[in-house]
Parts: sequence; C-alpha cells; structure tokens
Amino acid sequence: MDLRVVIEKLIERIHFIEEDNAILRQSLRDLQEENDRLRCENDRLKERLALNSKNSSLPPSRDLYQLKRKTCQKSPRNPGGQPGHKPQGYQMKTPDEIIDVFPGCCTCGHQLEIRQTFSVEQKIEIPLIKPYIKEYHLYQGICHTCGKKKTASLPAGVQSDLLGNHTKAIISALSGFFHNSKRDVQQILHDVFNLPISLGLVSMSEKRVSQKLKPSYEGLGDRIEDSPYLHIDETGHKCQGKRGWGWIFTTRDISVLRLTASRGKKVLQSVLPAYEGWVISDRYGAYRYFEDGKRQICWSHLDRDFQRFAHSRHPLLACQGNLLIGISQEVFAVNKALKSQKIDRLFFYRRIRKLKRRLLYALKGILRIPDVPHAHRVAQNLLKSFDMMWRFVDHPELEPTNNLAERQIRKYVVYRKKSLFTWSDRGNEFVERILSLFLTCRLQKQNSFLELSQLIATPS
Repeated sequence: MDLRVVIEKLIERIHFIEEDNAILRQSLRDLQEENDRLRCENDRLKERLALNSKNSSLPPSRDLYQLKRKTCQKSPRNPGGQPGHKPQGYQMKTPDEIIDVFPGCCTCGHQLEIRQTFSVEQKIEIPLIKPYIKEYHLYQGICHTCGKKKTASLPAGVQSDLLGNHTKAIISALSGFFHNSKRDVQQILHDVFNLPISLGLVSMSEKRVSQKLKPSYEGLGDRIEDSPYLHIDETGHKCQGKRGWGWIFTTRDISVLRLTASRGKKVLQSVLPAYEGWVISDRYGAYRYFEDGKRQICWSHLDRDFQRFAHSRHPLLACQGNLLIGISQEVFAVNKALKSQKIDRLFFYRRIRKLKRRLLYALKGILRIPDVPHAHRVAQNLLKSFDMMWRFVDHPELEPTNNLAERQIRKYVVYRKKSLFTWSDRGNEFVERILSLFLTCRLQKQNSFLELSQLIATPS
C-alpha cells in the first residue's frame, strides 16, 4: 500500500477521533452542569423539607413532624399556691335574695334555741333567659283644622328594625368576638336565649352593627396615623374564594385590622399615606415603603433565619448558625436585663457594641462558605438591613421584636380558621370593624361587649 494513502487515512482517523473527543468533552461538561444543578436543587429541597415553625415563618400546623419538646426538670416546689401568694378565690358578692335556713329539732327530740350567729353559703345561678319583647303602638292623629293626618314615630334611640340594640350586640359578639358561624349563632340564640330567628336576620344584624361601628373604626385609623410607632404584620385571607391579605396595625393601646386583595406597597400607601413614625416589622419587601432610618427589624424573625442556618446539612453553615443563635439569645437577655433594671444603660451599650461586631463577623463568614447560594442570599439581605436591627438600642420606646403584632393578628387567624373566610365586601367590613374593636378593648383592658353595646346604642 502506498505510504501517502496510509498517512491520509491516519490523518482522517485522527480528525474523526478529535471530533468524537470534542463531542464527548462537551457531553461531559453538560453532564457536570446538570449534576451541579441537580445537586443544588437537591440541597434546596432538603432545606425546604427541614423547615418548621422554629426556623421559618411556617405555623406549627404545617410541621411535617412534631418537634420534641424539651423536658424540664421537676420543680422541688409543691403544686398550687406558694407561700406569700395572694389568694384568687371567689369573693362574696351582694346577694339578690337572702334565704334563712334554721336547724330542726335536736337529735334527742327537743327544740333548739336559735342564736344570731350563722355561716354564709352563696349559690350563683343564671336565670332562664327569655326574650323581653316591647311593643310600640304608633297612633295616628288628624287635624280638624287642615285635615292632615300624622302618625306617631318611634322614640329617640329606638331603631325601626326587629331586634333591639342589646340583642344585636349579642349576635355580633357571638360571631366576631367568639368566632361562631352564622348557623352556630342562630342555634345559640334558639337554645340558650329562646329566640328563634332566621340566618338572614343574623346576617342583617351584623350589617347594621358594622354600620354603627364605622365612625369608631375610622377614628382608630386616624389615631394610628398619629402614633409615634407602629407594629405591622400581615397574613393570608380569602374573600369569595379569592386570595387576599389581612393586615394588622397596632400600638400598645390600639389595633386596626384591614382586609385587602393585595400584599403590596399600595396597601401601606392607602392606610398610611404620610406616616413618619417608627415601624416595627419583619423584612418583607413591602415595608421598604417606609424610610430605612425609621424601621426596626424584628429579632424573632432574625432568630428563625439563624435557626435555619443552624439546621443546615452543611457543617460550616450549621456552625455559623449556632453562633448567630447565641448572639440573638444574648441580645434578648441583655435587653430584658436593661428593662428590669438589672444593668445600667452604659453596660447595655457596651454589650450591644460587642454583639454588633460578632454578628457582622458571623454574617460575613457565611459569605465565605462555598456551595450555599441560598444562605449567601439571606446573609447579604441581612447585611443590607444591618442598621435596621439596632434602632431599639437608641430608642427605648421601641421593641426589638414584632411579637405584639403577631399576638394581635392571631385573633384574626383563629377567626379565619373557624369561619372559613368571608364571602362579601360587607363581610370584610364587619370582620375588620368588630375585631379592631375587640383587640383595642383588650389592649386597653376594657369590657369589649359593654363598649360594643354603647356604640350600637349611639344615635346615628
């Protein structure tokens, strides 16, 4: 065979092998990229499976597995009231009726001499509830001079509808305060109050009460705008099967609930168009509507982020997470010690300054850990919000957590769970106003039912 032909065949084969090798190398790169993508996706899914109520915003009901509670050591103290404890038993009340009970004859058969000393036993009884029905006879008169007829009107303060103010207050309280459905309210009125009414009348009573509460509700909205600080939180809501959101705006003595279709900044723009006070919230993006210099980030939410780091499968990230948890716990401890006057403010400032440096170092340390992109994103966001974590240090009136708003909005969450959401705009208005009244009265330690009754009785 000619040498030239052999060389040409060898060259041709080399070119073929090189092309084949290039294809294989490209396939290998594609497989490596796919492997890296799948590994990251696998890590992300593992992290999501590890989420629970302790390391995220998930409620305890969403936990896949019930977390084991820490067992506490048995206290050496006996159960019940301890020495020095002020008794909280029943206090004698002024009786509505006094019944004298005398002993009979002695066991020997002779009469007893009755003495003036006696012991007292009180029995509390709620009488059978029966509707009290008032009937107004509206007479008609005629003028003999001009021949005009005139019919009497209901007295001032008496509404033209069937139910009285106190009855409407009971219906609204059973529904709004105590989370009963309209059918349950109807059943309670029938069985307990001996008042059979229709479901439509229950709904109409709620509507009329809602109209009565409108001025008070709007007044609460004006007061939160003038408040020097606000705790704000939001949760899911549904109206007519459509996704919505429930917002709570609260101070230490006022709470306002708003049910909206949006979770965006436009809600804050409509509720607080020119608010210049302090805002305590989580790190949700809508709160960027407020000035950064007037925001306090909730440390309870930060602690959940730190818990998530600590529960990571990556050993270096878990180590940094445990370090961050320790810093968070110390922040809570130092702040509590200051409020209880166990330490002075100078010591508080010095300790916080050290904790700031430790937190900054730990967050930057997370950025140096390889192959944890989600942790990098969270750490970068925390670093951007770093100054907003410490507003409470220089402003003692601020709380380091948003727990107040979370406690207040829980009342709506319970209502949502038992009522299965709302089905009209009118229903939204009733829930907003009745729960805002209840939450505000609870913060002010007032009787919410008496306040409701007074508002309903107020002339329009």
